[in-house]
Amino acid sequence: MDNRYQPRAQVQYVRKQPVWVFCLLSFFTFGLYTMYWLYRNWCFFRDAYEWDIYPFWRAVFNVFFVHTLLEHINDLAMEKGHPGISSNGYATGYVIFEILQRVLNRTMPDYVVLIYLLLLPFVWLVPTVKQLNYIYEQANPDTYHPPFTPRELVALMMGGLVIALAVLGLLTT
Repeated sequence: MDNRYQPRAQVQYVRKQPVWVFCLLSFFTFGLYTMYWLYRNWCFFRDAYEWDIYPFWRAVFNVFFVHTLLEHINDLAMEKGHPGISSNGYATGYVIFEILQRVLNRTMPDYVVLIYLLLLPFVWLVPTVKQLNYIYEQANPDTYHPPFTPRELVALMMGGLVIALAVLGLLTT
């Protein structure tokens, strides 16, 4: 049987990222980091396996493609010795929460911003982040990476500023 996950070229795996960093960035950037994370992973598969795909569009329309991405990551992790996860279940949870969050944010009044805190679609991606960390550790066992890159720190500060201003606006009205 031909292995479709056999890299044709040596492409660097997506860097190791602590789960708490992924969650913090996804929360403080209002899901934009999640979209970037999906884009980055699609770029890895495109480059490593020479797939003819457009990672940008797969990240933008992620509700249609997240099942496929999580399945590919799960298959790759299982090849490296990871026990595997129910990637379809997590992808379905992500899609449901993503759609529900968008619908409720458009239909609820502005003062009900706490609904955003209850529906966090990126939480469904945490097992896949752990799988990617496992894959990276198998390829680079003794490599240290700081938790945040400079761009991630800037995104975190900007998101924190927006949230602080929103809370301040709620408290002053």
